[in-house]
Amino acid sequence: MKYHLDTIPVWDAFHEEKECPFCILEDKLEKSYVDSFLGGSVMEPDTRIEVNAKGFCPHHNQLLYKAQNRLGLALMTHTHTIETLKRFKKAAGKLTKGAAFSGSGLFAASLFKRASSGDKGQGSPMAEFSRWLDGFINSCIICDRMDYSMKRYVYTMLHLWENDSEFRKLTAESKGFCLNHLKAVIDMAEESLSPKKQQELLEMIIPLEEKNLERLEQELLWFTQKFDYRNQDKPWGNSKDSLPRLLQKLTGKYME
Repeated sequence: MKYHLDTIPVWDAFHEEKECPFCILEDKLEKSYVDSFLGGSVMEPDTRIEVNAKGFCPHHNQLLYKAQNRLGLALMTHTHTIETLKRFKKAAGKLTKGAAFSGSGLFAASLFKRASSGDKGQGSPMAEFSRWLDGFINSCIICDRMDYSMKRYVYTMLHLWENDSEFRKLTAESKGFCLNHLKAVIDMAEESLSPKKQQELLEMIIPLEEKNLERLEQELLWFTQKFDYRNQDKPWGNSKDSLPRLLQKLTGKYME
């Protein structure tokens, strides 16, 4: 897949010197998309069709709900529900034909046998409906757009790292990445860098990651030790906010 470069946000995120620049970018993206879907863009026909088809995951529904534009969310949810109901009826159609739930008949017996034996083969109506539900549950237009945008940012970061000596120095002096975005960097490097450049990158970012994980572990240790009365008068150092920063490093969620 080809990604266009978007260098300014990447430079800005690295200059913030936080635990993970990509967490900063992801947080800003999410807020921007939530705002846009409650604004005028959602009334554009192409966007509304996509919202109707995909909807939002529980996390993004919660963020949309908390944004306090109940009318905008209600309008989107209503038309999405109409589309969902059509697809639900079509996907569930085989489950309600004949004697599926009558307690008798070959079809009901077949369904019961498959369900009780754990058989969810291609021919099972229950398996087909379960696959449809999986697709519905895991569908989210904001997640899809964020996924593409984050891949674009990671691609941009690697392009800058490969071609700009100043950015390479900035990366080497950074605090690394959260483990979630470290994986994203490694995956994109495998896709877009030569084997030689991949090795150069790993030799930079893996020791960098280890050093910063060790730093955070020591900061969190001192945070816990500060609760000992014998350490009450000693300085906190950088440990006061070490817990949310380490949680971010481990899980990939930017915590304000």
